[in-house]
Amino acid sequence: MVERRSTVAERDASNNANVTLVALPRSAEKIDRELVERAVSHIRDVLAKTVTRGTDEVGAYLLQAFYDDDPALYFSASPNKHASLRLLIERCESMDFPVSRTFLANALRLAAVSKELPREATFRRLPSSHRVELLRLKVPENVERLASKALSGKLSVQKLRALIQNEVERSSADSDRGRKRTPPVLRVIEACLRAVRDEETGRLLFRRSDIDNMTEEQVARAQTALASLEKRVADLRRLLG
Repeated sequence: MVERRSTVAERDASNNANVTLVALPRSAEKIDRELVERAVSHIRDVLAKTVTRGTDEVGAYLLQAFYDDDPALYFSASPNKHASLRLLIERCESMDFPVSRTFLANALRLAAVSKELPREATFRRLPSSHRVELLRLKVPENVERLASKALSGKLSVQKLRALIQNEVERSSADSDRGRKRTPPVLRVIEACLRAVRDEETGRLLFRRSDIDNMTEEQVARAQTALASLEKRVADLRRLLG
């Protein structure tokens, strides 16, 4: 008598019978809004004690050590022109100093901006993520005005960023009045430069870690786009003579 071969479905059913089902927490199957609120509160408190406090302490130290605690000295020239600070920045992202250049630059600028604002300024009550966005504004009064909007409206970083962009564009339009309009060629070149350059250090904005986080397909697309960009830059260079 020939033994009947078991079907795939029968084998799957047999295997499933031996599998112990794991019961997920109730919050995995049904939204628990109270849990989410507790998580938000807890994580926010942790970040306030670590990230925000760390950024403030590092910035205050840098301003004191490299600029004699004087924001005016900091704003008088680019940090890239400070020989000792530039050497410190070059040590960033090494084994003995695993700190990003962007973190260092933001911490220092936050300290300088904070010192020029009143002690009760709303800016000081914002999380570091929001305060970093406000660094794009050059006028302290504008910084405090948008900080108040962010706090009272409980704005996300994205919404605050949009407000800041509108402010920057409006300020730029006001300053351009009465002056000769910037030619499109120059405007595009300068915009491209701002997109890839760290404003504080003058170096490339991106790091090796940014590339490591990309997929192979994304790297290939980036390489193709970069090759095309290099050709257009060469064409533009020829036009400029």
